[in-house]
Amino acid sequence: MILFRYIFREFIAPFIFSLSLIIFLFVMNLIFQMLGRIAGKGLPIGTIIEFFFLNLAWMIALAVPMAVLVASLTAYGRLSADGEITALKSTGAGQMRLMLPALLMGVLVAAALIGFNDRLLPQMNHRSRQLQSDIRRKKPTMVLEPGVFLTDIPGNVLIARDVNSQTQELTDVVVYQESDPEYGTTITANHGFLRYDEPSESFEFVLRDGQVDRASRRTPEQFQTTSFSRAVFRVYAPEMSLRRTESDWRSEREINVAELIARIQTVAANSSDRASKELNGLKVELHKKFSIPAACIVFALLGAVLGQWVRRAGLGVSAGYSIFFFLVYWVFLIAGEDLADRGQSAPWLAMWAPNLLFFALAVALIWRERRGAVALPLDRIMQFIRKRSGMPDG
Repeated sequence: MILFRYIFREFIAPFIFSLSLIIFLFVMNLIFQMLGRIAGKGLPIGTIIEFFFLNLAWMIALAVPMAVLVASLTAYGRLSADGEITALKSTGAGQMRLMLPALLMGVLVAAALIGFNDRLLPQMNHRSRQLQSDIRRKKPTMVLEPGVFLTDIPGNVLIARDVNSQTQELTDVVVYQESDPEYGTTITANHGFLRYDEPSESFEFVLRDGQVDRASRRTPEQFQTTSFSRAVFRVYAPEMSLRRTESDWRSEREINVAELIARIQTVAANSSDRASKELNGLKVELHKKFSIPAACIVFALLGAVLGQWVRRAGLGVSAGYSIFFFLVYWVFLIAGEDLADRGQSAPWLAMWAPNLLFFALAVALIWRERRGAVALPLDRIMQFIRKRSGMPDG
């Protein structure tokens, strides 16, 4: 029991650190992807935080298996580099006893991830999709520039000789109103202020020392001029606001296991080609909810085996090996999902094939180790890859 606790504690720190680092990298990648789409929308900071928070769900679902692999490799790599694995084996500790903490960690994390994928992930995916749709519908914020016609206000064209960027004060303002089919209206003012009022979803012009000229489009001789010292004009423009919508429809990534099974049974009753494709997608998503968490168990076992042969400690070394194996895993998973969606592979096989492949690799390595054979010349393989790619040693 002491040995079990000692090895199990080795997982905690690298798991938390690697999970945090992987999620951080995902967030930074999302920022670079979405920055151009949301930067000019004039969104409140709370909405931006909500957007990234909702996207944490799929990041966690992908990051956890990789973090398990990093933690397992780091833990056993450290024990192997310090000679503790050899010392433990000399006391009679067998291979399975040494790997039992890794398996337990994989099972615990997999069970937690299954619950997360079934309960939280669909809800957060649904809310994230709705929010992204609402953001896309919102028009970008306007940019006022001196001497440049502004056409973002519905039915109005505005130009100002000077714009104070700090106070948004306008000088020598001219507003052409085009919304009225009967009359053309021109508003001129010495000074003005323009703002968007979020509660009323409208633009508000506050103009001073000016006049309103109205002319009939049919009979130009009908002309009316009205002077003012201060006037307020409002233009309704709901598309400039972020309007939150609700939708009852959910994609296969936005429903839980019970709802997936119910939809599969409904779609299976339809024999059309479109229904067949939808059925494949639903089955893929159902198996994915379990196959990705199961990868935590496989990666924990694989990391425990590989870590004993790496014989080099540190998160950097473990992360390098983990990235390689996880990329291979993810290529198989994406390719399998595509084949299953097109009906060229059974959904269960497409989603479970990477797990079966790496589980077979782990079992083969364990078998070779029990026979006293060298499992894989990992250090030499990675040294060869570094030389071919020009990466520095270390």
